[in-house]
This record gives sequence, C-alpha cells and structure tokens, in this order.
Amino acid sequence: MTMQTATLQAMQNQVELFEATIRNHQQSLARIVATYERIPAMQQELHQEILLAIWKALGNFNGESSIHTFIYRVAHNQAISHVSKYARKHRHENLETAMVDDASDPMQHVVQSQRVNRLFNAMHRLPLLQRELLSLSLEGLSYKELAEVTGMSESNVGVRLNRAKKALKSIMESDYGR
Repeated sequence: MTMQTATLQAMQNQVELFEATIRNHQQSLARIVATYERIPAMQQELHQEILLAIWKALGNFNGESSIHTFIYRVAHNQAISHVSKYARKHRHENLETAMVDDASDPMQHVVQSQRVNRLFNAMHRLPLLQRELLSLSLEGLSYKELAEVTGMSESNVGVRLNRAKKALKSIMESDYGR
C-alpha cells in the first residue's frame, strides 16, 4: 500500500465516521440547536457551525469519554461561542417550528406541537446555563456526563439542574397554569 493510498483510506474512514456520528446524533443536535437559537435562519447557521466543529474535532477523539459525551461537548462549546458572537445583536422572533414526534392523529400532533412550543418558549426565558443543563438532561445525559460537558462538578450540576427545573416549573405555571 502506497502512502497516497493509505492517506486516501484514512480520509475515507474519517468521512464515514463523521457521517455515521452525525446520523446517530442528528435529532439530539437539532434539539441542542433549538435550545440555543429561536430564529430558524440562526438555527441553521448554528447547526452548520456545530457540524464543522465536530468534523474538525473528530480526529482528536481519544475514547476517554463516550462519543455521545464528546459530541455534546463539541456542540456545547460551539453553541456558547455562537451565542457569544451574536449576544449583542437584538433578535425578536418567535419559535416557528417545533420538534415533535410524528403523530398519527392530526389533533394530537397540534396539541403536542403546542406543548413543545410552550416548553421551548419557557426554556428560552431561562438563563443560558439553565437552558443548557435542562436540554442536555432531556437528552438523557447523566450528571457525570453533564459535568464533563459543562466543566462543573457533579454536585454543582445537580444543584444547578434542580434550580433550573424549579425555575422552568415556575415559568410554566405562571404562563400556562397547572
């Protein structure tokens, strides 16, 4: 095998790993993007930034954590950078699309869509760190994984996540009743 052939094979392997990783985490990445951005065009931009960051970082994955945690860490870092970059710009646009599971009953789909919209609208009123913790927790990350992604201790994650849940509950009750 020549050096050129080996290089091409390594590149092909990286492309396949990237495609498989993105395919396996597509829904999770979409939810993360929706947590950080409300405007569809900005969501699209953030999604592209996250994909590029994952592509660049994938070669550095060493297996110390799960690929799941690694992807969330990269997505988190990129989302924080993105939000910081656009923090000074004033944006006012309601969430236009909601991520809902396919429902066979159209009425059920509408009700579920409304619930998701309410949840996202309430979450967007929380501070960024609370939104992030809630979003990643909803994705099924453990306290240990949340600590790895955010750089906090597990106990701090627990305290802050509990506060975020209480704040979200308070917003939901005040806006929509019990």
